[in-house]
Amino acid sequence: MGSAHIVSMREGTRGSRYIGIALLAGYLALYGAMLFTMRRVGNFDVTEPLLVLTILGFGFTLVAWLLTIRIKPLEYSIKAPQRELAVIIAYLAPVIAFITWGLGPLRGYVLTEPAHSIAILVAKLIVLVVIPAILMRVLFGYSFRELAPMAAPTRHVLVALGMSGLLLAFQAVLGRGLRDIASAHLPASTLAFGFPLVFLWLALEAGVVEEFFFRVLLQSRLSAVFKSELGGIVLMSLIFGLAHAPGLYLRTGLTQEGLPPHPSLLMAVGYSIVIISVAGFFVGLLWARTRNFALVVVVHAMGDLLPNLLPTLRSLRLLG
Repeated sequence: MGSAHIVSMREGTRGSRYIGIALLAGYLALYGAMLFTMRRVGNFDVTEPLLVLTILGFGFTLVAWLLTIRIKPLEYSIKAPQRELAVIIAYLAPVIAFITWGLGPLRGYVLTEPAHSIAILVAKLIVLVVIPAILMRVLFGYSFRELAPMAAPTRHVLVALGMSGLLLAFQAVLGRGLRDIASAHLPASTLAFGFPLVFLWLALEAGVVEEFFFRVLLQSRLSAVFKSELGGIVLMSLIFGLAHAPGLYLRTGLTQEGLPPHPSLLMAVGYSIVIISVAGFFVGLLWARTRNFALVVVVHAMGDLLPNLLPTLRSLRLLG
């Protein structure tokens, strides 16, 4: 492991391809078993998860793959895959604790907006970006530019525009965001500054925070250790989903639609697999095939834009 290990988006050997396929097959078997059990034990409505799997899991991932055919990824190297992955996995424990309980004190001590939202954003950036970046610099000598390469080649820009347009169309047709915006009867001036402002906020609060830790750090090193980009995407998506399970189980006031007010541990874990983990596949593929941090941040923020426009403007006290 002395020389730098260049992470390739191509499956280098037949064995690595089999690893990726085996992990994907295992994930789908786990997904099916959890969905069946949730239906039998908790009378869980399977309509939403099957739609999410079909549209986001298969449809969006297929589009992302088609858009990135023969695209040239940015240069990305990993110096010590196994040791780096061990450090990141060890850091997962405080990350999960933060996701589950860490924001509680902020909700208790910072009661007014926009100070509350700003405090949460700063806390997320510190825990999921700043501290991991410092660890990788101190332990392995990375600069932030090496960890999260960014550039704007024409093909990468077109991919970002294509996926962003698809996500906006998806939210406009199947989500409530656009209808809620129309019902609010906002003046044109508010929309003119509201859309770019909320996009920038989401790029930081959701895009940078989640993509840096889960995609740039975790997925890349999983792919390097298992020598399989597909395997890295599958494992990262599963870990990302399961990281939310303790919060779904313990923070009963913040459970998701489709779950009962006090979900069992089985239902919390199942929901994290059949709903939350699936949404990460297409963004994981975009990162694997482009290695462009800016691209995945933009796509992530665009996917969240319509449903979060009004709530974000209200939290920042820019809307009554």
